[in-house]
Amino acid sequence: MRTSFYLTRFLTFLCCVVFPLYLALRASAWLSDVGSLLSPLSERAKALHVALTSPLTAPRAPISEEALEAPAEPAEPVLAPKSGRRKEYLSSLPDGLAHCINSLEQYPFLAEQVLQRKYARYAKQTPAQKTISNKLGYPAHFKKARHGIEVNARFSQQLAQMAREDYRTGSRLLEDEEEAEFLVVNLMFGHLVRDWSTQGAKERQTAFPPVLDGLEQHFGGKGNGRGKRVLVPGSGLGGLASDIADLGYDVTANELDYCSIAAYHLLTNHTSSLHQHILQPFVTKWTHQANPSSRYSTLTVPDRWPNKAVKLVEGDFLDVFPRDGEFDAVVTLFFIDISENVVDFLSNIHRLLKPGGVWINLGPLKWGAHSALQLSAEEVLQLADLLGFDVDHPSRKSIDSLYAEQPDTLLKFTY
Repeated sequence: MRTSFYLTRFLTFLCCVVFPLYLALRASAWLSDVGSLLSPLSERAKALHVALTSPLTAPRAPISEEALEAPAEPAEPVLAPKSGRRKEYLSSLPDGLAHCINSLEQYPFLAEQVLQRKYARYAKQTPAQKTISNKLGYPAHFKKARHGIEVNARFSQQLAQMAREDYRTGSRLLEDEEEAEFLVVNLMFGHLVRDWSTQGAKERQTAFPPVLDGLEQHFGGKGNGRGKRVLVPGSGLGGLASDIADLGYDVTANELDYCSIAAYHLLTNHTSSLHQHILQPFVTKWTHQANPSSRYSTLTVPDRWPNKAVKLVEGDFLDVFPRDGEFDAVVTLFFIDISENVVDFLSNIHRLLKPGGVWINLGPLKWGAHSALQLSAEEVLQLADLLGFDVDHPSRKSIDSLYAEQPDTLLKFTY
């Protein structure tokens, strides 16, 4: 009986004192473990809060002169992974606009990266080689090129700011800075040279008159086509479309590339005098030159006024013209070979023409790797016949044409 009494007291003590004490000790340990687990999560939450509430990163400054003289080869930029959140934001902008603006804003950095790579190769020479290079005055090219980049950067920054204002993007980042592309801006410079500079007049005088003459002949002579509706898809900087409008035609231009579109808007709506804008478009192109001064050629745009009667339709040629039989003529210049499938381009041209309308084409067949069909000229004409065109074979001409040629270059691409 006494043993039973002590056993009962012991069990009561165990339940009321020892077990709660054990629970308290374990709970303390558990809380410590939970605290250890939540601590890094708390730190991450704080970091995320700071990232979301901090100002957006400013565009990179141009590479300094000290950085330019670094002997090591700079690393290529690494593209950041594309996040779904950024895609959702950019869906409110036309395709390609954000990339164009970002590339224009990053042009000084991208161009000086090109220059730095050139310097890195120069700096890897042996001391004896470098001494000879210095006697040639080679280091002076880097200083001159930096000046040219600054000239171009003023234009690219003006263009980017105008595009932001026209499309009401605000000042926020539109895509990762690392996704900016030097080639996008460089191509736009080349198109400006061809369409709107005095230096490009020779190329225009070769390529434009056959197209203009073809229109005049189809409509029965000079002035008879006045008011006829003409579509120029792939209009680029709009030089040809403007010249067609000068003859009295009702011209619609169509372009997909937003750097070309932005530059055309700048010349048409934000330019107060001829030769207002200054460029050195060849400043990073140092090969195939008879004289090094050609890489620093300065040109001005526009050399004539764009015709403001031209209507510019932005977007994909295959998507933005839903109505059949809308145009009396379609003019394509250096255009059909950019198609993913030329069948689609020619079918759309045929659909958009009124009965008795005319399609006039000039340009190479420089098919890209993306093209489903890489046809010869004969096959293009056969395709046109299959799609319902009445091909005027006697009117066919072969015209040698240059495209955005650098002054005094030793390499000439003739199309």
